[in-house]
Formats: sequence, C-alpha cells, structure tokens
Amino acid sequence: MKGQLADFAPSSHGFERFLPRLVFGGLFATLIVGTLWGFVAERQVIARSTADTDLAAIVGPPCPSLSADAAQRSLKAQGVALGHVFDFNGDTFGRVFGYADCSVAASRDGIGSYDVCQFTSPAVLYVKTARREAYFAPGVGRKATVMTQDGAPRCIMAAPAWDD
Repeated sequence: MKGQLADFAPSSHGFERFLPRLVFGGLFATLIVGTLWGFVAERQVIARSTADTDLAAIVGPPCPSLSADAAQRSLKAQGVALGHVFDFNGDTFGRVFGYADCSVAASRDGIGSYDVCQFTSPAVLYVKTARREAYFAPGVGRKATVMTQDGAPRCIMAAPAWDD
C-alpha cells in the first residue's frame, strides 16, 4: 500500500446509483396518481350533476327549429338581438330574454359528458357546438332545455329546473 493514493471518490455502488431511478420513478408515480385522482373526481362531479339535473323530468315536445337566415329575419322583425350569449364547456349559447341554468350530464357510454342548459322565456335560442350550429324558437314565456349530446344540439319545450 505504500505509494498508493487513497480513493475518496464516491462509490458508484451506494445510494447515489439508485437516486436518479428513484426520482424518475417518484415523478412517474405522482403523474399516474394525480391523473387517476383527477379522473375519479371528475366522474363524481358529473354523476352528482347528472342526478341534480334529473334528465327523466325533461319531457316535452321538440322546440321549433329555425335556419340561421330565418332566425336573423325573425330577430330583426321583432327588433331584438341575442343579447345574452355565453360559453359553457366549449359550447356557445345565446338567448334574447330570460335566464339560463347550465349543468352537465353523463353520456350514455359513461366516458364523457354533455351540456344541459335550461332557459326561461328565451324567445329564440342559439347553440353552437364543435359539430354544428342551431337556432330554436321556443317563444316568449315558454321554457326550454338544450342538450348537446354527441355535439348535436337538441331542444325540448320543458325546463324543470325553473319549476320551483
């Protein structure tokens, strides 16, 4: 041993060798757990919203539909405009009068959700989804519900959320 220098460099056989694996493993586990946590929380919120919305109570005839041109002519003839336009979950809704109450409902396959907006006395409704744009004419003093299942707007002449 005389004449040899002692090697004080860290050993690659200890904890330091596993540290990068532990860090990356911990980050990966955190990502997975966080994603699952968010998914479960979202499912719970959608289930609660679906129950609160009570889709079975939304029963009635379909709203009269209008083409975009007919809707514009009707609004102009009445001297009104879609003064109340708002976005909800990426869909755009517009109405002339009244109030709106929106929620979400679980889709049939249980994987996604869709919007359910109930209106009081909207006169004319405008709905734009990623799939299409639609106009409905439930009229003044009539309640209506718009659902956007599968991106296709559908309007029903009933709004049980406003029956209280």
